[in-house]
Amino acid sequence: MRRTIALGLLLAGTTFALTGQDVLSRLQKRYRKLKSFSAEFTYKFCWKLVGEERQEEGKIFFRKPNLFRIETPERLVVCDGETVWNYTPAAGQVLVTSYGDRNLSPTLKDLISDYLEGYVPYYIRPDSVSGRRCHLIKLVPKDPEEGTEVFLWVDGRRWVVRKLSYSDEIGNETTYLLKNVKINPKLEGKIFNFEVPEGAEVVDLRPKR
Repeated sequence: MRRTIALGLLLAGTTFALTGQDVLSRLQKRYRKLKSFSAEFTYKFCWKLVGEERQEEGKIFFRKPNLFRIETPERLVVCDGETVWNYTPAAGQVLVTSYGDRNLSPTLKDLISDYLEGYVPYYIRPDSVSGRRCHLIKLVPKDPEEGTEVFLWVDGRRWVVRKLSYSDEIGNETTYLLKNVKINPKLEGKIFNFEVPEGAEVVDLRPKR
């Protein structure tokens, strides 16, 4: 019995000994190894000033090196590795940007790199998301004028993000909750192709050559 208690305390101590940098480094390591992933997500935006909340469901598909597809009821974003199409059915409009334009279409690799280089990670506490044990860390921008604090809930077994939350300067809160995360699923190339719907307006924001 004493051995069991001692072992439990040892394991608990190991968990709590993790630092924010440890968690972020393991997340980056997972990213480097994966070839593809897919997930369902819930996006929630809380507008503090008027006390309103907006929520929508969606799906994301990603395949290295730079293919992705994001589906929501209101928008479809597709990247074939070179070009990003952002289609809004209600407006009948397609915005076209270059994959390398970080201001208009930051890449997943860019985001992870920014978290490592532009933020200082702090371990908050063990937590859970949808019944899964997670590590909650806070990312604080090194330059307060260049970003906002970001909270990440990282799955302690699979080392993937389960939840992400941040607030803007006036207190509006944005949250993403991921579920049904699949690591290295087989994704056909055709889902990363986009055909402009008939009658849609195309706004090409790519640099003119």
